[in-house]
Amino acid sequence: MKRILLIGAGHAHIVVLRHFAKHRPNAEVILVNDSEHAWYTGALPALIRGDIKPEQAQVDLKKLTDRASVSFRIATFERHCEERRYDAIHPPSHSITAHFTNHPPIDCDILSLSIGSPKTLNGIKPIPDFLRRVARWEAAQNPKVGIIGSGAAGIEIALALRIRLGKNAEIHIQSRDGILLPTAPAKAKKNAARALQNANIKIVKRLLAGLDTITAFTPEARIEVAKTLALAGHPQDTIFATGDSAKFPSPLPRSGAIAVAQGRTLAYNLTHAQPKNFKPPLASLAILSLDSTHAIAWYGVFSCTGRLPMHVKNYLDRSWIES
Repeated sequence: MKRILLIGAGHAHIVVLRHFAKHRPNAEVILVNDSEHAWYTGALPALIRGDIKPEQAQVDLKKLTDRASVSFRIATFERHCEERRYDAIHPPSHSITAHFTNHPPIDCDILSLSIGSPKTLNGIKPIPDFLRRVARWEAAQNPKVGIIGSGAAGIEIALALRIRLGKNAEIHIQSRDGILLPTAPAKAKKNAARALQNANIKIVKRLLAGLDTITAFTPEARIEVAKTLALAGHPQDTIFATGDSAKFPSPLPRSGAIAVAQGRTLAYNLTHAQPKNFKPPLASLAILSLDSTHAIAWYGVFSCTGRLPMHVKNYLDRSWIES
């Protein structure tokens, strides 16, 4: 019986595990993650605002793996292998050995990585560390925060911090080209700019010294994959990567929706000898929360703002965490 090793609990692997819970593969499956819960970053603004508790932003991996009859181990993957294009874990025998900093090596026949983007200085991950930073700013008299990144993540975090830290906090967003939400339609950009202006959050081309910085953009992925999501350049389709850790042949939006779509293809390719290509959706729904009750939503060129998008976001977030 083949052994499938899933490293990391990113969106794609959550989809795979839920698929395996309904359609048991003829293989031994192991999930390795560095903690017993998977944080859902889409709920981070709600966490910052105080709308939800930390446990409401986590997927219980033990519960999920038990449901899918998958072995679960807590360990930290040696990510430096990533920069060596996995030559060290794919010897000529075609067996695969993955190495961990706090666990013995694990051999497998098929390896899949859903480990997120490379870590950045002052990033939002690990989320518990970031939440501790937020608590320190809340305790300060006049905190000064600078956010690098003017995409949806940076804007959501800035608006959530305004609510959490109050009007005395100084909050800036760095956008070198002055463009907010680069891939969103014009109406969504306009409404986001208005929300930031109303919250007295400044858009600057360069952050001033003395600000506590947050890196709120996703670095470029380093693992090159083919259209099947298998590692590019390897003769066998036995190592896969998805989400923010994978560099697809054509550029993809960096979003959970893309990773979820990849998960459906990955579930098939992990269990079939002839893998199929991942076909990115032409458009995907994006929802940016403005506060506890209002959000901006867009799909392709269409956009709307108000309470309804926030109701949809809350429903989708709860469904992701609880399903």
